[in-house]
Amino acid sequence: MAQAPPDHRPLPITEDQRVRAWWAALFATGLTLLGEVAYIFIDWQVHPGNLLLPSLRALHALESLGLLVLLLVRRANPSAELSSAAFAAVAIPYLPIFAVAEVAMAASGLVWMPLTGHRLLMLGIGLLAPTRPALGYGLVGAFAAEGVLLWYGLGLHTRLGMPWEPWITLVWGGTACGLLAFRARTLRIEQRLLKARAEAEFLERLARLLLVVRDAANTPLQSLELGVSLLQQRSPENAALLLTLERALSRLRALTQRMAIADPLLEWDSEQESFDAEEVLRGLEESLTRELERRRH
Repeated sequence: MAQAPPDHRPLPITEDQRVRAWWAALFATGLTLLGEVAYIFIDWQVHPGNLLLPSLRALHALESLGLLVLLLVRRANPSAELSSAAFAAVAIPYLPIFAVAEVAMAASGLVWMPLTGHRLLMLGIGLLAPTRPALGYGLVGAFAAEGVLLWYGLGLHTRLGMPWEPWITLVWGGTACGLLAFRARTLRIEQRLLKARAEAEFLERLARLLLVVRDAANTPLQSLELGVSLLQQRSPENAALLLTLERALSRLRALTQRMAIADPLLEWDSEQESFDAEEVLRGLEESLTRELERRRH
């Protein structure tokens, strides 16, 4: 028999993964806010009279503060989409800020390590980008491409004796993409394990239901068998009716015996060897009701 092709459809994001995405976006936003506030004063000292760079950083810090407040307001109901949007909104403004900063440093004549911000941010994206990796890949690619354009556009390849650039920056970008791929694989494995656990729990509930129905049906079946036996002794003239009843009882007995296939799915302990069928059925009904309510909402 041919095997079914693997299912590559994205699995649903769990509540725990939404919370982790929210924390990643919150951490990235808070770190950006602190870093930009610090760099406002650094750029003010390093580039006196250049108001463009401190102004861009101040606007970025204000945006980060607004996103931080929004994420904190939504902390009780975190959304993977909101976390991804906030992460992208915090990361994208670094593109013009880094470009202006590299241009300013190249014109200042000071000694500096070019493209440091690009490398660190790409690594941070690889470690923190929430949920689906497509956003992270796009951001890493954008910063890697900008780094290469700045390196050659500013003529740094002729001015600085750094033959390892921009290749080392591209290596950092590849490392960030590797981190994203590893995190995406880990996320998918976790989702599959959670799905498998949910299916196992469902099968256990189904097995318990089958065994409860089997045990609950044993006593009525025994009563019916006893009644048919008495009728065979007292009313042998109703042979056709008795034969029909015997066949029906045989089918019911075979059906209840087939329910025993669910027995290996349950791990019985000393406290579960005997149970109240009505109590178990009531618990199963409540679980089904809660599940139906969850799916409606």
